[in-house]
Amino acid sequence: MLYERDEKVLCFHGPLIYQAKILLAEDWKGDDNHNGAVGQHYLVHYQGWKKTWDEWVPETRLLKFNEENLARQKALVDAQKAEAKVAAQAAESSGANTGASGKRDQRKPAGSSSAGRGTKRSREATDQDDSDRRPDLKIVIPDALKVQLVDDWENVTRKEQLVPLPREPNVREILQQYAQEYRARHKNKKDVSSAVLDEVIAGLKLYFDKSLPQNLLYRLERRQYVEMRQRQGANTTDTSAANSGKPSTKSRNPTKSTNTTTAESSSAQSNPTSFEMEASEIYGAEHLLRLFVNLPSIVAHSNMDAESIALLREHITGFLAFLTQERQRLFVSTYETPSVAYLRQGGL
Repeated sequence: MLYERDEKVLCFHGPLIYQAKILLAEDWKGDDNHNGAVGQHYLVHYQGWKKTWDEWVPETRLLKFNEENLARQKALVDAQKAEAKVAAQAAESSGANTGASGKRDQRKPAGSSSAGRGTKRSREATDQDDSDRRPDLKIVIPDALKVQLVDDWENVTRKEQLVPLPREPNVREILQQYAQEYRARHKNKKDVSSAVLDEVIAGLKLYFDKSLPQNLLYRLERRQYVEMRQRQGANTTDTSAANSGKPSTKSRNPTKSTNTTTAESSSAQSNPTSFEMEASEIYGAEHLLRLFVNLPSIVAHSNMDAESIALLREHITGFLAFLTQERQRLFVSTYETPSVAYLRQGGL
């Protein structure tokens, strides 16, 4: 057994890591538990929590109690705090009008304290009602993908490495591959709506494209994003010059002019340059997985109804299972080390 009885460990529970203690350690064969699970399992007690939270967990949810894994624990806490801050700012922005009304209430004279308390209770009740009405998308990240998230964070923030770009397959291709796999798996079911699936895939792609620059990049990666766009912009300048019959400023022979036919011009328009590529055509599974950590707070400030939330949750669960199954193929195995000049400049 990798962990011993009474050993102090770190244990994944939901999106976070908690300190825990091993109470029992057993090697399950499949017929000695109610769900048929096999392999090494441990009964853990979470430090500072009641015994009612004690549970059996597989070895994949446990980490050794050391400085490296404590840093991972802190990183996940910091990420959740940042997510909560973004959600709070979005809520504050969307509720600007009611916020102004609240400020007027706070300026009431001291003699109206009872009325003020009534207003506060009313405001709290309204806030509670608003919270109850918000779309609630609960996403369970599989244990293998949690480990992927932590390793991804460690590679970028601690080892100062970057995901090599552009990625292959990219986010758009991965979403399409899931859609193809889903249709093949449900080809005999009449209740599978292709239109709904297409809408979910399009929505996830849109969320990714809009979220990446501000919410899905670590600080070290921002310069990489800017430099990628700048290189693509240079490519666009060269391509535009060629298509217009004008020499490029970067051409080795500025006196040489290239004329294009109507067919060539049409082809260029139907095949946009890399600068016109969206984030989903440049980034891959590593950054797409980060989206699902932020997605509940994004959806919470949308106007999605309960039925739409249920459909989205169903496909996200299936998609995360697809990522888990295909993780060896979809996730990059080696991050690249940026130049000394890049590291000296730091993030933006």
